[in-house]
Amino acid sequence: MSLRIKTAAAAAAFALLLCGCGSDIDGKSTLQSVATLPTAAESEAEKEAAGTVMTCSMPLYSGETRTLDFTAAKDAAEPEIVSSDESVVSVSGRSITANKCGSAQLTVTVADGDASFVTKVNVDVRYSRFDSSVEYTAGGVASEADAPGLVLHTEVKKGSSLSLAAEGGNAVTYTSSDEKVAKVSADGTVTAEGEGSAVITAAYEASGKTTELKADLTVYKSRSTPLPESEINEFFSQSVFIGCSLGVGHMMYFDEQGEDYLGSPLYLALSSYGIYNDDGRNGPEYQLSYNGVTAPARELLAMTDAKRVFINLGTNDMYGDAEYVSETFIEYLDGIRKDNPDVAIYLEALTPVYIGSETEFLNNDNVDALNAILKEYCDSHPDVYYIDISTIMKDDNGGLKDEYTSDYYVHLNDAAYEAWTKKLISTVRSQIIYEQRAEDAVTTYEEAGTETALADARAALKKLEDSAYKSALESGLPA
Repeated sequence: MSLRIKTAAAAAAFALLLCGCGSDIDGKSTLQSVATLPTAAESEAEKEAAGTVMTCSMPLYSGETRTLDFTAAKDAAEPEIVSSDESVVSVSGRSITANKCGSAQLTVTVADGDASFVTKVNVDVRYSRFDSSVEYTAGGVASEADAPGLVLHTEVKKGSSLSLAAEGGNAVTYTSSDEKVAKVSADGTVTAEGEGSAVITAAYEASGKTTELKADLTVYKSRSTPLPESEINEFFSQSVFIGCSLGVGHMMYFDEQGEDYLGSPLYLALSSYGIYNDDGRNGPEYQLSYNGVTAPARELLAMTDAKRVFINLGTNDMYGDAEYVSETFIEYLDGIRKDNPDVAIYLEALTPVYIGSETEFLNNDNVDALNAILKEYCDSHPDVYYIDISTIMKDDNGGLKDEYTSDYYVHLNDAAYEAWTKKLISTVRSQIIYEQRAEDAVTTYEEAGTETALADARAALKKLEDSAYKSALESGLPA
């Protein structure tokens, strides 16, 4: 993914942003402060209004157009909508369009005879390749009030809270259609209690007439960000896998899934291969080969166009304690990095040994100790990632599960390779999403230039592991 990729259409999940709510890396709602917004130019109706003014917030994604929804009240007064910044959010009738990232305030006024009702909507426009506003049918929320009221449609994560603020005028009465889903306090604080749908109503009056601001909420427990399978396949298609006999089994599993499985990555594996054999000290029959060339892995990798390498080794190298083995292992990794400075390294944990088949050094305590050392190495080196495929294969005693062994020793069956591969896909999927959300947040800041957008970008970048990709994104932010 390039730094400035911008997808024309945003994808699913409208995140909560009523009076200060945003979206986390997985599309889950999170509370955050709302930036100070410029005051909209007052309409004539607003200048004459002396009643209650409601304030709420909503998100919009760059490029979106949506029609504001109003209740079908007794009278058909047409609302007036004014934007504080048409370059950010423009207005045409009841439709609003997000033109660029930034903040704008909409002043929505409904004048009905002597009565005038004003709602101010703080709109935060962000760029996202994943998100879009929630879909709804305009006019679908009923009301018994005299004048039309604004209806805000949103999705809310369970446990989140939001506020419908009221200033001046008469008292506002708040109610919930289902308190098991969402409760509302006397001051307009709404708390999402449980999964389902609820409508929060803020009712108030002016000059003998009534209106209602409604928040149409869908409360969810958790959400995942959709990612096309093609992006996963593209990621793996630019990868090389290196392994020993466990890698041979994994390669065979890939082949069984079909010719184009996971983008058909290159797999270099040999049953007798180990880190100690990599330099050819035990003869070329113990070394890896590629395109007719037999050489150390770092040299073969340099011959490919790979952007990343997945390494699962160590089982053939347990001829000492973890500290001793780690020295040669780290030397191996450093050599790959030296000859392939632009290739990301994904180190897959050593898998457990079946209990009862452990040896002096090839035992689960030593394997776990070596994994811990290798994880520390990965955590302290940019563009080196640790993938824990060990834990998912352990039984309650820390050994290889019965259902995953093929020989009651260290070798695996297809069920184990399936679990292994699912872990790889899950890890890669999360990385792609975290990186793209960070890129989107930086894009939002570069366009909006607000302190809130800057804080969001820094928070998104904080979730990334150290890498050249992260450094490039950080270069777009102030020090």
